[in-house]
Amino acid sequence: MNASWMALTGSIFTMIAGIYYMVQGSRTRRAYKEINHWFEKKKQQERKSFVLLIGDKFDDSELAETLKKKLVQGDIPLKPSEYMGIYILLLAALTFVNVVFLGLYFLMSLLFAYLIVAVGSKLYLNSRKNKRTESFNGQLPEVCRMMANGIKAGQTIPQAIEMVGRDIKAPSKLEFQQMDYQLKLGDSLDQVMNEFRERVSSNDIKIFVSTILIQQRVGGNLAEVLTNMAETLEERSRVHKEIHTITAESRSIAYILMFMPFLMAMMMNLFIKGFLNVLFTPFGMLVFAGFSAMVFVAFIIIKRITTIRV
Repeated sequence: MNASWMALTGSIFTMIAGIYYMVQGSRTRRAYKEINHWFEKKKQQERKSFVLLIGDKFDDSELAETLKKKLVQGDIPLKPSEYMGIYILLLAALTFVNVVFLGLYFLMSLLFAYLIVAVGSKLYLNSRKNKRTESFNGQLPEVCRMMANGIKAGQTIPQAIEMVGRDIKAPSKLEFQQMDYQLKLGDSLDQVMNEFRERVSSNDIKIFVSTILIQQRVGGNLAEVLTNMAETLEERSRVHKEIHTITAESRSIAYILMFMPFLMAMMMNLFIKGFLNVLFTPFGMLVFAGFSAMVFVAFIIIKRITTIRV
């Protein structure tokens, strides 16, 4: 009798618990469904502008891959579509200035505006990339020494990367912290280091990454290799600064030689409206193309002479 009552009590308790959990599960599923429906509605309401939709499509296209890589290497916090939007606005503004204030034909105005914006964009991207690269190269000897000391103390390569991300200053700090997060999420060291090499356009960084990956595969005294690399990089940096100082005048002449004729022509057009319109004739276009080619060749020659690799 007691066993029967105990079985009946257990069955009733089990039935009540089952009903309770069924009700709770139904409420939970309903709540999740409402939340997902709300997020779907919110996602549908986001970015319905025609311009923004075109921007999203451009960002996902293959055409934007090269520009996206340059923006990452230059540490420019813009999407490719945003950068191209600024590019087009500057092109339109300069074309308007050339037509209204300089009195040029529309096609000539558009050509000059495109040349100015294209060259300016390239110089800006290269300047940001070179500045960021110089910052990384300047910190690389310190990074090598910190990792060498960590490895001598018994740390693994991921632990040394974590230590560098914690103790180094920006911009290397952010990159090493990102590598540390990727390693903790389960990415392989090869993948993490190769992505780091892609984000930073520097020959020294490429050598640093290749050294770590090779030493990890074949073994060896990585601490000693990193210590020697730090000394070599510091010596190279000193020699590079000396060469940069010696060739500064010649590099300035190259840029002056390239831009001064065009600036002088624009100034002449300010005093004499339509002065440059003669270039829109077939003979004028031929002369302009030949002159531009000679100036460009002279610029390349001077740059090659003054560029000394260390």
